[in-house]
Amino acid sequence: MNKKTSGILLGIFFIIAGTLFMFRSVLPFDYTYLMTAIAGIELLILHFFTDGLLSVILGSYLSYWGILHLLRLDSLLGTALATSAIFFIPAIIFFILYIKQKKRGYLTWLCLFALLGVDTLLNQLTGIDAIGALLICVGMALILDYIFGRTYMYTSRLQAGILLVVIGMLKMTDWSIYMNYLIPAALIWIGIVFFVRALSR
Repeated sequence: MNKKTSGILLGIFFIIAGTLFMFRSVLPFDYTYLMTAIAGIELLILHFFTDGLLSVILGSYLSYWGILHLLRLDSLLGTALATSAIFFIPAIIFFILYIKQKKRGYLTWLCLFALLGVDTLLNQLTGIDAIGALLICVGMALILDYIFGRTYMYTSRLQAGILLVVIGMLKMTDWSIYMNYLIPAALIWIGIVFFVRALSR
């Protein structure tokens, strides 16, 4: 089945490549990037019929860069998306893996890389504080993982996520607030958690 599927997809790719090559002079898109995007999409499709990790990695990279160049974005947005690729491409990889295998760990990494990608994109376009936004991204990833992971008995991820989001928000407003109020509050919170757990044993 794997060889048959690979052969079919490879055949389709070369048929499309040959057909588009004949009309490359009238295509509204760059032929090279168009074929790069198509090759990436076919590799992603192939991953659903096989267990090959290489196909989803190469497919994610090729489809992202191919589509990015086909869109012909202005220099600022194009540069920002290219810079954000370091996070967006792994997010695509973990998205595909999660769709196929439904593993909770993949969802955690998907949320984290996607939010970091958004943070990098916004930082490039607007100059938003990267450190504060980074903390918020990590915190949101932990919160989303807790919500969609459905392991409601274990609240450590939720607590850590909320704490990081609050720290990130305060960092983006005033660092003195973070130093003067949040650190003592965090220490008290940790102390209460340990105290309650000790009493419940």
